[in-house]
Amino acid sequence: MIQPHNKYILILCLLVSSLAINAASEAEYVKLSKTYILRPDGSQETRIYKELTLFTHTAMNQTYGESFIVYNPLQQEVKIHSSYTRQKDGNIVKTPENAFVEVLPANAANAPAYNYLKELVIVHTGLELGATIVLDYSIISKPGYLPELDIFEPIAQTSPVKEYDITLNVPEGKSLQYEISSMKVKPVITSSNGIKQVKWSLRNIAASSRAPWITPAEGDIPLFSASTYSTAAKALETLNNRFSEGNKQQIETFVTDLLKGQNTDTEKLNAIVSYVTEQLDNSRLSLSETGFRIRPADEIIRSAYATTTEKTALLSILLKKAGLSAETAAYYQAELPTEVLGLSAIAGFTIRTVADGKEYLLSPTSKTISPIVWKHTFVPILSLDNSGKKIMIPTPSDKIDYKVTISFSTDENKIAADSKISSQESVAFFPYFQTDMNLKNGLATNLFSRVQSLKDNTGYSLVKLPDSRFGYAHMPYTRLNSSRNVNLLLPRLCDEQYTYTITLPDTLINCSPNMEKKLNNRIGDLFISIKQNGQTINITRSLKLKKQLITPQEYSDFRQLMMEWNDTNTNNLLIKTNK
Repeated sequence: MIQPHNKYILILCLLVSSLAINAASEAEYVKLSKTYILRPDGSQETRIYKELTLFTHTAMNQTYGESFIVYNPLQQEVKIHSSYTRQKDGNIVKTPENAFVEVLPANAANAPAYNYLKELVIVHTGLELGATIVLDYSIISKPGYLPELDIFEPIAQTSPVKEYDITLNVPEGKSLQYEISSMKVKPVITSSNGIKQVKWSLRNIAASSRAPWITPAEGDIPLFSASTYSTAAKALETLNNRFSEGNKQQIETFVTDLLKGQNTDTEKLNAIVSYVTEQLDNSRLSLSETGFRIRPADEIIRSAYATTTEKTALLSILLKKAGLSAETAAYYQAELPTEVLGLSAIAGFTIRTVADGKEYLLSPTSKTISPIVWKHTFVPILSLDNSGKKIMIPTPSDKIDYKVTISFSTDENKIAADSKISSQESVAFFPYFQTDMNLKNGLATNLFSRVQSLKDNTGYSLVKLPDSRFGYAHMPYTRLNSSRNVNLLLPRLCDEQYTYTITLPDTLINCSPNMEKKLNNRIGDLFISIKQNGQTINITRSLKLKKQLITPQEYSDFRQLMMEWNDTNTNNLLIKTNK
């Protein structure tokens, strides 16, 4: 029989063991090596070597059981130098021929013009706990297929890396820009036989965070960027030169038909944006997956689908054909020195135009305002039409102001809450051309009603206080963990104000107590007040955020605001029937 004190020791040991297992990584890169080669004839080779040891069944059966290589067989060749599994006892299991399977990349589905792309799936065999996957392969591109050496990727991998080597080989005299952000590490530079080599030897790289909503724009993710473009402007010029009409007569005929009956510039703009964003299907292929190529505008129109870059090119061409201005700009994934920003670092595009004296910042994939307007202070925006010049744009209002009166009606023993709402919300939340709003000073003013049929639960009912669907109460931040080890970049700031005047009939009693709550911290200010005077209840709710980028040290303050703002006890009113 185990003595009581021995039981406690056993339980403690089990808890410690459990914590150790949970804290361990599911796998580890013993060695990872990436070599990027630009040859004098313009051909390129990317060589990847990895030794990855597996520690868990998840790593073995799901996360790392297969490797995926996307390439263009018309312009690229995949060469497997070695592929095998070294089992825990040292036994070598070579990858059999039937474990190399070619499929259509998922992003190329429903895009016939890109169905020539291939994805080589390597199914790793002989896996067991403690086994090490060894894979060494190259992607070799023909001369001229890729315009320049162009790399942008995070340093951290999904598992820790003990040894990580990054090597660049380019002809001597060739322009070469590079940057490793958030890490103080210098490369070793050598030259031999007309080739310049730049090599970084990194050690003990921690695994990337698995926290949700991580983007390079947050600024704390180590990134590797390298480019042989002389400047970012030169890279954008290369892309801009690939914007092509194709058959000009067909494009002119198409624009004429599209704009029939559209008299004002605003009507023409609406017709063009509606066509590009709503009548063309979106292809998920990235710029790098298409080899930085863009189909001509006439081909895009005939196919009825387009990549984001192709939609950008088409939108620009159609606007200019309609006699409207169109300045195309690229915005990037992170804030890095502009000289290292090649085409791979681009996150998206926007087009600035003017119609009937009003300026628009267009998204090529949506009829609402371009997402870059909220994050432009965190990433560069460079013009394709104006030699890579930085684009300066104003930040739109983030104001939301609701004034709500709520009364109650009864019908056949059913209770309904009738809300009359006067709202002011930033026009940035709405489609460009929405006409059922009064617009003034960047705000959309509207009057509308909502009716809630209240569910009776043993005499009690909950009245949901009407709020804006764009508000922070509808964002998922309350579902995040209580702590965070990386920055959190919010989609925008917040300035919300709600004022409710609720009149109760004699047949109803308010069960929500009077209260007042104030919170002022590093991230923002919150105020919630519920006060009853007779049969009238006055509720005020306000939230204002001061910062868009939340650091791990500030995260607890942000989470406190979100938990209080989303508390069901304060964004609902509990009433009961007075019998």
